Amino acid sequence: MVDVAPTLGALLVGGAIGLVLSGIVTVQCIIFYNLYPNEIRIRRLTVLAVWLLDLLHSTFIVISLYDYCVLFFGNTTRLDYIPWSVALSVVATAIQTLIVHWYFAHKIYKSSGNNWWITAPIVLLAFLRLFAASVSTTEMIRLHQYSAFTRRYPGWVFTTGLSLSAAVDIIITVSLCYILQKMRRRTASTPVARMVNTLTLYTLENGFLTCVTTTASLICWLAMPKNLVFMGLHFVIGKLYANSLLVSLNTRKELGEMRSKSDWERTAPMLTAQDLTSAYSYTYPYSAVTSMPAPTAAYRPAFKVNPRTLPSELEIGVEPRVNRSSDDVSERSYGQRHRHIAEHLQSLP
Repeated sequence: MVDVAPTLGALLVGGAIGLVLSGIVTVQCIIFYNLYPNEIRIRRLTVLAVWLLDLLHSTFIVISLYDYCVLFFGNTTRLDYIPWSVALSVVATAIQTLIVHWYFAHKIYKSSGNNWWITAPIVLLAFLRLFAASVSTTEMIRLHQYSAFTRRYPGWVFTTGLSLSAAVDIIITVSLCYILQKMRRRTASTPVARMVNTLTLYTLENGFLTCVTTTASLICWLAMPKNLVFMGLHFVIGKLYANSLLVSLNTRKELGEMRSKSDWERTAPMLTAQDLTSAYSYTYPYSAVTSMPAPTAAYRPAFKVNPRTLPSELEIGVEPRVNRSSDDVSERSYGQRHRHIAEHLQSLP
């Protein structure tokens, strides 16, 4: 008699946790579009793709559970059968993983000064992971049985895919932490150090969760190939990757507010344009630049920041520019001109 606890029970628990995480992904996507309505197109499309893939993956989970628990309820021999929905969930997870790895690889590329020696291995291993998952999905659909899938081939292909995923997570986490700590050593600014510590914590949390879950699925696959605990964990992996991407995107506004509220040294470097700048244009009031009182909205200049043109390390210097009349030009003293402009702005209705 087949024990349903480590087989069907593992799928039910993994599917339930995955669906809960899918709801969190949806909330994170809504937050993203509300926080960054003017985000660049490629990033909006990336979030949309992750969202749709997550919904598709959740659909595969529901279909597979319906197959096991409803259509073939009580048929324990069906537990060895691999539904097409389970097979497709593997490649859907791999595509989500590729998108997330690509995003963090691009982040490392920009933050490291366009260093391909760090980024290229990440991109290569991420594509190899997708290839291994595609082969695993094909073999699952062809074989239709877990007992046949756990053989040496194609078993080692599935093992390779999970191993590559965990390896890429480790490389990304170590690279980001190294870059952040390198930036921290370059400045003595307390606010910048606080932001670096916050970013490092986010990086470690995201990398730790995805790496631990992937490694746990790999260990269960190698140690207990006769049950489906590894597949229950695999249902959760894609959701964690989607949430790690969305958390990284949604925390940029919080980090930007931390920077704006703190006394920031002008010589201290920014961390990355993606993390510490919002995706929309900022408007700086004139009173923030000079000691003069804030004028009316009609005379308040705006300084726009285009995120597409931001470098990896950013320092913005804002200098007020005022159109001066011929009388102002004739005055040689800057202090006289300053007082003249202040008095003029105070007299405005």
